[in-house]
Amino acid sequence: MKTDPRLKSIAQLAGEARKWIEPRVVPTPLQPVPRELVAAGPDRLLLKLENQQVTGSFKARGAAHFIARLVAEHDPAGVLTYSSGNHGRAVSEVAAAMGIAALVVAPDSIDPVKAGAIIEAGAELVQVGPTTDERKLRAEQIAAERGWVIVPPFDHEWIISGQGTLVLELIEQLGSAPDHLWVPVGGGGLSAGCAATAAIEIPECTVHTVEPEGSAALARSLACDQRLHLEETRSEADGLLPLTVGDLNWQLLRAAAVEPHQIREEQLISTLRILQQDCGIGAEPSGACSSAPLLASPPGTLLAGGTHAAVVSGGNVSPERLKRLLSR
Repeated sequence: MKTDPRLKSIAQLAGEARKWIEPRVVPTPLQPVPRELVAAGPDRLLLKLENQQVTGSFKARGAAHFIARLVAEHDPAGVLTYSSGNHGRAVSEVAAAMGIAALVVAPDSIDPVKAGAIIEAGAELVQVGPTTDERKLRAEQIAAERGWVIVPPFDHEWIISGQGTLVLELIEQLGSAPDHLWVPVGGGGLSAGCAATAAIEIPECTVHTVEPEGSAALARSLACDQRLHLEETRSEADGLLPLTVGDLNWQLLRAAAVEPHQIREEQLISTLRILQQDCGIGAEPSGACSSAPLLASPPGTLLAGGTHAAVVSGGNVSPERLKRLLSR
């Protein structure tokens, strides 16, 4: 299963992507979690702090890879994307650094911190309704009108492999393979990139995907072995609300035989509180998702032993919203 040629292709591209993104991203730290905070089973838990990445999330990896390769092949008049916020910020800031005009189509509910960062980077911000489908349609309309290039948020091999560089960095930092890797799932760019790269580079590592119950497109798709398109998604994890995982992402995640998990909203908020207050980690709700099964599991939960690594995928959240969430 894990010798699927699509997995090998993404892992190879992830290796190549490191040189493309090196001028635009930084290595993010690994932070150990005190043993008493971790569910029974794991010998240690390390958090990969992508909230400390430039642009405040892992999205910088894929955006930098895509735009760098795009510029090497073409001379785009501008780039645009559709995003709940983090990918939009990443595209905006990478484009600004490379002197390219940018536009982001975002939901009208976008977090003010994410909206402000997009505007501060000099990009146009167009706001539409809450769903990914609405944003995608408006972005495609604008791209056709202007002749600009869309930077996909997750369903493209350059984006996926850019996110997969996280695994290569993690291996170097640990000096070995973790026994378990936990990643959040929205559209599937990060999870597919990490799963594909891990399948080839560290096949002994089990990759776990984590989604809110109200937005579990991957887990539900894997349960019936077909890619589903949900009617709606709901969660405070605003970066994890696509109605479906990307097509290529689905193929890769299925081929990599990931282990899917779903978490309740109370687990998400409890984990956000632990990260913020006990660990001093500035996570946003989406960034807290992957470590929730390890930090906020029901009493009596027993997980596998060994070394676990979980990705804190982002930290872009307004102080007002964070205060409201932590006061629950």
